[in-house]
This record gives sequence, structure tokens and C-alpha cells, in this order.
Amino acid sequence: MCIYSPQDEYRLTYCMHRTLLSEPRLYYDDLGKRCDASRNTVTKYWKQGLKKKVFFPPQIRLKMFENRKEYIYLVQTDEANKLYEHFKDRDELVYMSYTSGKFDIFLQTNRLLDVLPDGTLFHGSRSNYIYPDTPFRSYESALNLMENKLTREQRKSEITVEYPPEPVGIGNPHYGWMIFPQLKYNLRVSYTRVVKTLHISFESFQKGLEHLFTVSTKLLPYYPLGFRLYSQYFFIFWSNYEQFLCEFFGLLPCHVSITKVNDALIMYVSIQKGEDMSERLFKMCSTMVDLGLINRFWSSKPIHGWIRD
Repeated sequence: MCIYSPQDEYRLTYCMHRTLLSEPRLYYDDLGKRCDASRNTVTKYWKQGLKKKVFFPPQIRLKMFENRKEYIYLVQTDEANKLYEHFKDRDELVYMSYTSGKFDIFLQTNRLLDVLPDGTLFHGSRSNYIYPDTPFRSYESALNLMENKLTREQRKSEITVEYPPEPVGIGNPHYGWMIFPQLKYNLRVSYTRVVKTLHISFESFQKGLEHLFTVSTKLLPYYPLGFRLYSQYFFIFWSNYEQFLCEFFGLLPCHVSITKVNDALIMYVSIQKGEDMSERLFKMCSTMVDLGLINRFWSSKPIHGWIRD
């Protein structure tokens, strides 16, 4: 087992990220061969990476269809704590974050709420998630590339959101939805344990998994320095250059999540702490407003999140 320099470790963890994103269930022996390392070495750095939150386990998020949608609400309220506690017990909750900034609550549900919370600034059904490929570079070099990109002329573009019929002829939807809660946040869990827990056969499990992969998007959040060395922000952009914005923030060397709600892009962005990285990125946002690349934008910093399932 090798002890790597910081740069060699970065190269190894990046290779592991890319490989397991493509094949989440790959055995350590095969992972080592793909990344030119021994089984013990990749095992060590994978487990160490999970502990330091360089990696999160490979996961899935649902695609959106005409009969299956999720909704996002941005709420500004003086009673954020009460609203937060209220929605923690609601069946329709998918994700919620208590935040500081333009809005106080980021709320995501699996169906429309009967009544809008007081102070709702913005809401609507989301698109499929967009997860830009995480590049191999330093954060500072990424910011340099982004600043340079703002010196060039950009083309207008719009991301179209469609809600097609949900596919039913691939795999088995019944077993797919049975196993979904077991796999949503970790595709590397023991399949044997899932089968025993749900009292289903391996054949039923495989058919359910086949369907689940057709209605989901894979992700493997990756933070080269460790999650705690980044500050997270929600950005909401209104722009006539939506594809450009996705490519622009896709230059960042850590996990970025993007979804479109109505006429706005909602992004979950991580900024490396220290050395005025946040100041540079926010300054670029202001520059994009001046250049007409953004019509307006909001931001809030997540403080604490809640996932009901």
C-alpha cells in the first residue's frame, strides 16, 4: 500500500470518483486496476475519503415525468424555525434547508402544497438535475478560467424543461420503488441486505434496479479538499444565457448541482474557503449582471438541512 503525495492523492481520488460514478458497484480490485493502484490503496483512500467527505457515496436522484414531479419553494419568513419544524413531519417532504440570505427556507416536496407558506418568494416544479462533470484542476485556476470566460462574447440559450410519460416497460416499477429508499443515498450498500430486509428475490431486485436506473440520474458528490473546507451556497439565476451559466459553474473543481424551476436556474455551489475565493465568485456574478449575462440573482447560505427519508 502506497503513501501518496497530496498531488498524487488528488489524482487517485479523482480517478476513483470518475470510475465509481460510471460503475458504482465496482469491486476494489477492479477499481485499483482502473486507477493504477493496489486494492489496499484504493480501499484506504475510499474509506478515508468518505470519512473526510472528499466523497459521498454514489447516489441517484429521480428524473421528472408528467405523473411524477418535485416542487421547490423559497420562503422568506420571520418564523423560519416554526416552519422548519412543521415541515419536518410532512409526508411530502423530500428535502429542506434552513438558510441565511435572500430566503430563509429552501423547501422541496414530492407534490404541490395545498397552501403556499407565508412569505413564499418563488416556487415551481423542478427539471431533471444537471450535474456538470467535475474537472481536475485547482479552485484558483478554475476562477481564472471563469474570469477569462467573461471576456468573450456568449450566445443566448434556454434550457427546455419537458415532462415525458414515465417509462413502464423497462424492468419492474413495483420493485423499483420498493428498493429506491434503500439505494437513493448509497448505491454501494449490500444488495443481499436489501433483499433480506424487503423479503424479495434477487431476480425481483434486479428488475427493480433496472427500472430505477431508467428513471434516475446518478451522482457521486466529490470535494477534493474535503467538504468542510468549502462554503456552500444556493444561487438562483434569471438569465437568457442558461447553457452558458451551466458551463460557467461547471468549471469549478467540486460538485455542482443545477435544476431549472420556471424561468430560473437554481444551483448548489461550493466555494473553497480562504484566499477571497467567495469574494471573487460573487464579484463575477455582479460582473455578469453588468454584462447582461444575468438579469438578476439571489443567494442564500444553507445552515442546516433535513431529509425525511
